[in-house]
Amino acid sequence: MRTVGRADGWAKVTGRAAYAGDVRLPGMLYAALVRSPHPHARLLRVVKDAAWSVPGVCAVLTGEDVPYGTYGRRVRDMPVLAREVVRFAGERVAAVAAHSLQAAREAARRVEVHYEPLPAVLDPEEALRPDAPRVHEAAWRYPGAVVGPDDPPNLQSRRVWQYGEDVDAVLSRCPYVFDETYTIPAAHQGYLEPHACVAWWKPDGSVEVWASNKSPHRLRAQLAACLGVPADRVRVMPVYVGGDFGGKGSPMDVPVCVALSQATGRPVKLVVDYEEDLTAANPRHSAVVRVRLGVDGEGRMQALDVRAVVDGGAYAAFKPVEHVNLNGFAEAGNTYRIRAVRIESLIAYTNTVPRGHMRSPGSLEANFAVESTVDVAARALRLDPLEFRLRNVLRTGDRGTLGEPWMEVRGEEVARAALAALREGEGAGEESTADGGRWARGVGFAFYCRAAHGGETEVELRPQPDGSVVVRVPFPDQGGGQHTVVRNVVQRELALPAEAVWVQQADTEELGTDSGVGGSRVSLTASAAAAQACAQLRERLRQEGLEGWELRAALAELARRRPGESVRAQVKVDEELWMNSFCVQAARVRVDRDTGEVRVDELVTALDVAGVLNPPSHRAQVEGGVVMGLGSALCEEVVMEDGRVVSGNLHEYRLPSVSTLPRLRVVLVPGGRGWGPYGVKPVGEMTNVAVAAAVANAVADAVGVRVRRLPISAEAVYRAMQEAGR
Repeated sequence: MRTVGRADGWAKVTGRAAYAGDVRLPGMLYAALVRSPHPHARLLRVVKDAAWSVPGVCAVLTGEDVPYGTYGRRVRDMPVLAREVVRFAGERVAAVAAHSLQAAREAARRVEVHYEPLPAVLDPEEALRPDAPRVHEAAWRYPGAVVGPDDPPNLQSRRVWQYGEDVDAVLSRCPYVFDETYTIPAAHQGYLEPHACVAWWKPDGSVEVWASNKSPHRLRAQLAACLGVPADRVRVMPVYVGGDFGGKGSPMDVPVCVALSQATGRPVKLVVDYEEDLTAANPRHSAVVRVRLGVDGEGRMQALDVRAVVDGGAYAAFKPVEHVNLNGFAEAGNTYRIRAVRIESLIAYTNTVPRGHMRSPGSLEANFAVESTVDVAARALRLDPLEFRLRNVLRTGDRGTLGEPWMEVRGEEVARAALAALREGEGAGEESTADGGRWARGVGFAFYCRAAHGGETEVELRPQPDGSVVVRVPFPDQGGGQHTVVRNVVQRELALPAEAVWVQQADTEELGTDSGVGGSRVSLTASAAAAQACAQLRERLRQEGLEGWELRAALAELARRRPGESVRAQVKVDEELWMNSFCVQAARVRVDRDTGEVRVDELVTALDVAGVLNPPSHRAQVEGGVVMGLGSALCEEVVMEDGRVVSGNLHEYRLPSVSTLPRLRVVLVPGGRGWGPYGVKPVGEMTNVAVAAAVANAVADAVGVRVRRLPISAEAVYRAMQEAGR
């Protein structure tokens, strides 16, 4: 497929791309929030008088003033504004709307809130004990809850995956059992645009919303459930989304904006600052993961037992999946042939910031723990870590770790390609060794396999009088190039130049249900829908007797004959495609023997591919994921003290920068079996997952110590070396 520039590129570089924070409506007010400083407290009273004295204030709301109930993506357990109690530091207690942002913030500062601090539970293991302070009195009563009255009172969700023989019995027969525990902290998604929204409760009782949200149709349903109105009374309007990485799928503050708009009869805008986003949004779940791996005398894996205790924070509202858990844990060890597998994921309520999704939720947590344990086993058995993996890797024809009937598994080919690339780059970019042996060098590998996810979407084509085509889609482009992919497909199917295809996002009234951007599904669903719509458009031209015409002239004639004429195609892709993608990460690192400092010199990313719809976008997804994984490996952590997030700015919450990146090498292994008219495989959440394990394994190779907690800091490596006498 011919490579073209991004569909959204010109609008973004010229500043014409409109985000939620750019929306301006007549009579619009501005909002500010009052947040709790306590992780758990009883609300005694809220005094509003001083806030009302600020000129320009139009509304000061507390939970008692909000006429509708709780909300969430699956479990509706989050109040619009806190009522009676606050459950985490940063929870919304009051909201203000005023004529200016300055007035709103000053009024919010003047709201006087009286609290009675309550005992807080901040650790998920402690939260699951019977005598722990309760975050919610009766969590099972919330709509969508997946727990019952007999479960531990702070349990959000429990999920168990099992396959094969009895795990304990097989482990008892294994001559080698490796028992390891790993800790993965909370992390922020790191998008550029903080959460923002505009809401307008119109005089006829309908609601219009502009929001930094990647799933407009799902947002509409979630808002309708919260407000107690039919879904067709809520309309989500199109805006650009300034980055997502899993963090822009929840309603977040939109219900607050709706409440303020209903109270004032005017549109209301709320744009949180980045400190609020870092401290009170929906970061990645933190987890403690225990892995027991049984290996026989021939170095073959026999049993895998994984138990994860996960911190879900004060509310479950930001998890969309059916079991309100993290499906990425089901991927634990899924690259290997193992006779007996048991995986348990327990998510607990705690009095900390509510957790949400982050790029491939649960996968990094599971992968870091299992791939590190695999490395521990290989080294204990005096086997080469890569050859140990290849001895056990799944191959085409094998059932998956949980019995999945994969159409293919290309792990060995991908691993061999990664190794060859690593050897080619040996010595490139390395500093001189004239340092007295200060730097120790090491190499580490990690495997990852991800299943494709289905979904549904709709695409509409509208011929224009100038012979161009407007392509309308129901999902935003949150930076991943989704609109560009759709344009590429339409160009190819209709043999049109780039300037003749325009992609627009429709609002939720104009096109049907869409699953939203997420789960690496858009390329699968949108490419199929776009191809079908093009086929329908060609058929329409044939029916009009225009099939022999030059195409742009035929499109212009169709638009002249039938103004407003369009064709639509809907596609629903089964969630169980039994198609996967395989990724192998290889890291080359140096470790300072004197300080424990870790420098990554090179990251090789090898993955199997089928059809590639847009090579530059594909590569950007791959490399962007690698850099995100590097952040998880070396620097990113939402730091909490006494339940409060203290890494509340981008100085203390460190993200990777261009100046600190290693050499990135991407190796595509073609020939895979994809899905749909272009045989595509997903890539968006492939390359961020295994980087942390690869770096940790390389550090172990360099200095012989194992870091079992992310991020891998110099302090942790130095301490481990001191304890090991190295």
